[in-house]
Amino acid sequence: MKVGILFGGRSYEHDISIITAAQVAAALEGRVEIYPIYADQGDFYLVKGGIEIRDFAKHRVKKRKVTFARKNGRGAISVWGRKTVLDCMIMCCHGGEGEDGRFSSLMEIFSIPYTAPSHIPSAVTMDKRLTKALCLTHLIPTAEGIVGSAREDVIERAESLDYPLIVKPARLGSSIGISVAHNEEELISAVALAFSFDRDVVIERMIEKAMELNCAAFREGDSIVIGGVENPRPWHEFLTFGEKYEGGKYKSGSNRILHGSLADRVREMTERVYNAFELDGIVRIDYLYSEEHDVIYLNEINAQPGSLAYYLFEEVGIEFPDLLSRVMAESIRRAEVKDIISFNSRVLDNLSVYPQK
Repeated sequence: MKVGILFGGRSYEHDISIITAAQVAAALEGRVEIYPIYADQGDFYLVKGGIEIRDFAKHRVKKRKVTFARKNGRGAISVWGRKTVLDCMIMCCHGGEGEDGRFSSLMEIFSIPYTAPSHIPSAVTMDKRLTKALCLTHLIPTAEGIVGSAREDVIERAESLDYPLIVKPARLGSSIGISVAHNEEELISAVALAFSFDRDVVIERMIEKAMELNCAAFREGDSIVIGGVENPRPWHEFLTFGEKYEGGKYKSGSNRILHGSLADRVREMTERVYNAFELDGIVRIDYLYSEEHDVIYLNEINAQPGSLAYYLFEEVGIEFPDLLSRVMAESIRRAEVKDIISFNSRVLDNLSVYPQK
């Protein structure tokens, strides 16, 4: 079986994507034929010699430019004119053009089965404004807030909300550009920071003393497989990028796995969200639980989560290699289902009826 691993991409989470890809490659070693495909500044490269994190850190990666193609009606990659058909593409691009649906569209165009949501759900979950709108339709709780663009006076509109407020760029993940405002002066600074990352922002009433909860799921046929529920422990008022990825408390093993009735409610909510957003592949959904109001609020949907959230599936007895095998098999099954019906109108066959110049 020939399997591509797509990673990198134009994103603030580019480096995290490299780590995820290395983890995937290690889990699949000896099981399949791996083709590491590195997306960098709009081009794609086939990495030679495997995915070694130290090589990327020292900028000494050996790679050849690759293009996507077709061979005998199947999706393939081409290096120096030599085409190789891929049975599946494991998607490991976090944020940016990975999670916003552009790479999913690319896979669709070249008929390569891929392990991620399709382009529309990816775009919706990447945009916090659209996520909130769809949650409203499906009666999924989210924090009270407003959305706005740089053309609007979002400071004035936010006056209807009680402090503290949390301010987020609309289309970034991993807590990038997010800050908390306890008064108008801090709100002005927080909005300016968010607008430096995105042209649209989301301002929400902060759910104080909330418990952060994460859960992951993937589709398998007509079923949704739900992983364990974790409670990450932030240092501050919310989980920062540094705490997630730069050796902070989040990575020290202090997170706990939740059991009991609250965990069951989170897992039920995860299945509900997964279906409502018509997702596919491994998705991690992050929540905020208010014990005061006994409400689970949806916070964020990660269409291609860091490490593909494999550790959450280990909690329900699914080891990483098995997890990858199952999502690859599902991606191939999904690719065999034709959603688009071609119709030839034959308009051009009747050009004779039109006046010719």
